[in-house]
Amino acid sequence: IDDSLKGDTEREIKLQTEIAVREADLIIFVIDGRVGVLPTERAFSKYLIKTNKPTFVLVNKCEGSKGLIGLTESNSLGFETIIPFSAEHGEGLSDLYDVLKQQIEDMGNVSLSAENNVTTENTKSEITKIGIIGRPNTGKSTLINNLVGQKRLVTGPQAGITRDAIEISWYYKSKNFCIVDTAGLRKKSKVHDVLEKSMVADTLKTIKYSNICVLLIDSNKGLDKQDLTIARVVAGEGRGLIIGANMWDKVIDKDQVRQKIFNQLEKSLSQIKNIQVVCMSGLHRQGLDKLMDVAIDIKKRLDIRISTGKLNRWLIPIIESNPAPLYKGKMNRIRYITQVNIRPPTFAVFMSSPENLPDSYKRFLMSSLMDDFGLSGLPIRVMLRKGNNPYVEN
Repeated sequence: IDDSLKGDTEREIKLQTEIAVREADLIIFVIDGRVGVLPTERAFSKYLIKTNKPTFVLVNKCEGSKGLIGLTESNSLGFETIIPFSAEHGEGLSDLYDVLKQQIEDMGNVSLSAENNVTTENTKSEITKIGIIGRPNTGKSTLINNLVGQKRLVTGPQAGITRDAIEISWYYKSKNFCIVDTAGLRKKSKVHDVLEKSMVADTLKTIKYSNICVLLIDSNKGLDKQDLTIARVVAGEGRGLIIGANMWDKVIDKDQVRQKIFNQLEKSLSQIKNIQVVCMSGLHRQGLDKLMDVAIDIKKRLDIRISTGKLNRWLIPIIESNPAPLYKGKMNRIRYITQVNIRPPTFAVFMSSPENLPDSYKRFLMSSLMDDFGLSGLPIRVMLRKGNNPYVEN
């Protein structure tokens, strides 16, 4: 932390560093061994010493003799433990582990397993992981700062200022959440190559490991082809999807913009009925409670389990009033349905000839499930299987 930093971004970085140090139990101070100790790092070391928090200096890039400058100069910073390290070559990991293990066990609130080098502690409640995704400069970091009630992420007018995936744990209505902010998805010339050329790796990981994804858009710009492609990826991974129509306070014709978003979703993601759209302003804290309440509702419905008996009582009148189309003049009997998974709710339908069931009828079954069991807005899955009711003897 250097008081000579004058720019807005530098001041925000300083603020984030202060928050991180204040909340940390111990600190690993990393310097470049090949460059040596910089003036800003000397100023930072003085700040760290004043905090009275256990601090270790990790001198990186120390493979061979390259880090001798940094090792020598780091001894003058005033810290007791100096660890030579090479992240690229994996050198110094055992030394770092030994130091951390001893320090953490001395703190008495967590234990480390020496066999697998993992932290073990009891989790009080399940964590709902919400991924915040979208194009650069749609207000993702500002939204998170206002959700958690403090500035945890650096924000600014430059697109791409958040370059790494950042996780923040917090509580809302006594529920445990982990919110992830990622680097924005870059615009490329070919939309069909979006998975290879437009998405950064962190965003794909966020979608994969989240329970729910909030696709944040600039309301005045609406959903473009890339946004819709991203939304389809989220649905394909079986994650809950919320469209965060951000900067809503700047929209003039709100009814027109809202209807345009709904029309685009209905046309491009017809497999998911009634995707939740939350009109909001992350900057002015408008609609944030609504956003979180919608996330809680989606998570609850992603975990829903419907008994086999209830599903089959539902199925009987459905197929009686609207039976599956004939195939070569013969009935394609639907015999049985059961739920086989959650997150998302996944159903197996047993029938005489699944390969000959029209896609339109499968969509009808999915739509009926969504309507009758409160699953609208979820990427439910229906798998077709050949066979009879396994609970009835042939």
